[in-house]
Amino acid sequence: MKKLCATAMLMASLGLLAACQDSPEDKMESARESMSDAAENIGDAMEDTGDAIEQRTDEAFGNEPTTTERIQDNLDAAGDRISEAYEDSADYLEEKGEQARESAAEARDNIEERLDRE
Repeated sequence: MKKLCATAMLMASLGLLAACQDSPEDKMESARESMSDAAENIGDAMEDTGDAIEQRTDEAFGNEPTTTERIQDNLDAAGDRISEAYEDSADYLEEKGEQARESAAEARDNIEERLDRE
């Protein structure tokens, strides 16, 4: 965690240092981005710390997930991703089908209009 915090502080410092060479607007944007990056790194560090605490607690109390539980979790996650991909594909195909129907109707109307002119 110390490394992540140090990295976050270093990135923020470098961003602020780089901001000293730009216009006021550029400086503000650069500082904002540096602070955002630092906040994100601190958030990641906190999440990693929470995961480490949870893992240590599980190890201490013997509550570590079994291989079967980990496999089941992975299968559940894969199933969720497949379901999302299926829904995305169905939505895409529906959208393309609607576009094809509209194009066909326009083409039909154009053909009828040409035939009426002749």
